[in-house]
Amino acid sequence: VDLRRSEITEAWQETGRDYVTVYFAGSLLDYTVEDATGAVVAGSATQRENLEEFWTFTRPAGLNSWMLSAIQTS
Repeated sequence: VDLRRSEITEAWQETGRDYVTVYFAGSLLDYTVEDATGAVVAGSATQRENLEEFWTFTRPAGLNSWMLSAIQTS
């Protein structure tokens, strides 16, 4: 993964929960290999794909652990 940019796009509180949405942009190698042979069966091990996504995290309000709530592609 080559992350070129990330930024918080929004943060809010609602019904006792904190929410934050983060924008990620970059590129990555996305492929699947067969366990037995190591052969690439989907995607490419050499050609990068661009990535632009918004990830929303949530937690009970306060100093609690964040959990991933949603991923949206742009």
